[in-house]
Amino acid sequence: MISNIYSLPQIDFVGGSSESFIFNLYYSGDRDTPYGLVGCDANFSIINYINKNGDPVVSKKMNIEASSDSMFYNSLTVNLDPSDTVNLCGKYIYQIIIKDIDGNVEIPQQGIIYIHNNINKNYLK
Repeated sequence: MISNIYSLPQIDFVGGSSESFIFNLYYSGDRDTPYGLVGCDANFSIINYINKNGDPVVSKKMNIEASSDSMFYNSLTVNLDPSDTVNLCGKYIYQIIIKDIDGNVEIPQQGIIYIHNNINKNYLK
């Protein structure tokens, strides 16, 4: 049984802002061994905290890059455009899904994301 599924870092921002997130992956319990992502695909999704069985409100392909502190391709980045979150406000869950070339899937837990109300949404339209 998973005791704390929300173990990824908490994220807070105002809806409609341009946001970039970087996740460096390592093997569980071993911060010295990078998790190799060569040949993998990754996705970043956000879902409403209240409606966990609904569809994601945001789903974006992640980029795989070499991390800044090593030569290993163990870094995932995602860029959220203003239009991705301008109409969102509240508590959400984000999740990263990694799929390797054989179709095996790894989900490194989930995290809580708070998106604060944008008080001037019309400026972004």
